Amino acid sequence: MIGGVDHVGLTVSDLDRALEFWQGALGLHLHGRARYTDPDLAALLGLDEVELEIADLQTADGRIVELIEYRRPRGRSLQARSYDHGGGHVALAVDDLEAVVAQVRASPGQVISHRPVTLHDPGGLWDGAICCYVRDPDGALVELVQRP
Repeated sequence: MIGGVDHVGLTVSDLDRALEFWQGALGLHLHGRARYTDPDLAALLGLDEVELEIADLQTADGRIVELIEYRRPRGRSLQARSYDHGGGHVALAVDDLEAVVAQVRASPGQVISHRPVTLHDPGGLWDGAICCYVRDPDGALVELVQRP
């Protein structure tokens, strides 16, 4: 049985630039940062060898967003859209959507939504939630959700 989501991992091209967005614009707390070349980690990833740097960021409720920069092997850039199969997004709860969107605009990230949208779902989970989609510097989709 699944006990819950342990963490969310995202591959980035430049860890420092990614931290400017995730830590600077979105306000996640840097929990730790380290470089790895471990053969067991390579085996876990299905690789013969690996060199990567990982930064673990913590949300206000203790969830972890893991940013991974592969030094070896180097990856390629993907720009999945919200409607592409295999794509996905990370949804983060925010207290002040307007302020976070302003911080994203001043960061290496990008606001995707034409405008924040208030959802109408009378009696449902989403009623009154205000949502906005943004992208991190590598194109990962992030949904910002401010609930009433």
